[in-house]
Amino acid sequence: MGYQTFSVKGEVTFGSGCLEELPEKIISRNMKKVLITSDPGLVKTGLINRVEDMLTRHGIEYVTFTDIEPDPSYKTVEKGIQIFVNDNFDGIVGIGGGSAMDTAKGIAIVGKSGKKIKDFAGYYLPVDHPVPPVIAVPTTAGTGSEVTRNAVITDEEKYKMVILNDKILPACALLDPQLLATLPASVAAAAGMDALIHAVESYLSLAGSVFSYCMAEKAMELIGPNLRAFVANRADLEAASNMILGSAFAGIALSLALPCQAHALSHPITGYFNIPHGVANAVLFPFVLEFNALADKGKYKKIYSLIKPNAPDIDRFEPGMLVEEIRKLNKDIGLPERFSELGVTQDCIPLLLKDAQRTRIYLFVPRQTTPEDMKRLYSLAIG
Repeated sequence: MGYQTFSVKGEVTFGSGCLEELPEKIISRNMKKVLITSDPGLVKTGLINRVEDMLTRHGIEYVTFTDIEPDPSYKTVEKGIQIFVNDNFDGIVGIGGGSAMDTAKGIAIVGKSGKKIKDFAGYYLPVDHPVPPVIAVPTTAGTGSEVTRNAVITDEEKYKMVILNDKILPACALLDPQLLATLPASVAAAAGMDALIHAVESYLSLAGSVFSYCMAEKAMELIGPNLRAFVANRADLEAASNMILGSAFAGIALSLALPCQAHALSHPITGYFNIPHGVANAVLFPFVLEFNALADKGKYKKIYSLIKPNAPDIDRFEPGMLVEEIRKLNKDIGLPERFSELGVTQDCIPLLLKDAQRTRIYLFVPRQTTPEDMKRLYSLAIG
């Protein structure tokens, strides 16, 4: 084995009601004016007004930018950059799901450099200008963007650009389970499964380390037994607490390792068909697990025991049992089984395959994966 190197940065505050700490986190970082990135749905819930009132009471200036799609495009990020460039901001606060937080990161990494977001697409490209700090407040338990070095932005060709850079790791994250109470069940299901997939794929990734595997195990332990209860009742504070913390642990694991085939194959599905990222991952995941089972060296049994504690059949475990458990979980929380249910057809595979091959993820998957393998996985998942 070679050397393993990992780093952990950023501050995380977790607990019911910790959103109230936001003004202190801003002030302690010498921010006097912040750009808030969020989405129209959170404006309707009243959360953004609540945050704005909170900042006003503490004398913190702000501008709110909510023109953000479910999967942020480069045009959205460029709009946010123009707002940032035209005013004297000290930092950015991303409030919402992965879209709001990734938009905040995209704006931050470009900042006032005069460059374009595309200039930073890739893995650890050099950044030689000041990057404003980002404070992240997740309102879903799913993406883990509040603790990752990653941002995913869709370009004009509907390709999902991945930016991986230490400069966009949030300086601070506030994990308040109360903010999950108003989530629609469908969003809770898709985001929650996405978080579980982050944990499992990071655990299986050959790019992982002892630390990332520990984070992934804890994430699975928290998410697996709580996902059904959370989707059933997002106001269940115990389930929501376990989910938002598990999502953060999964995000840390993802940030330190890399995901596997489900993510590589799901990005084009989201880009071309506007299918939510978590839904796309969930449909692909059982097929990917089944494919990777040939390379399993005991991790599948560990995953099964974590997401299904005290399982009476653990003594007779075989990898197919994990695949079936994931299929059952998808069904129980209302996620589709095949992409054909969502309008994707077999004749789309060449287009999807072209983009899926543009990622480095395949260098670190448990089972070597050829373009023909990818094609077969797409075909199975479309149905």
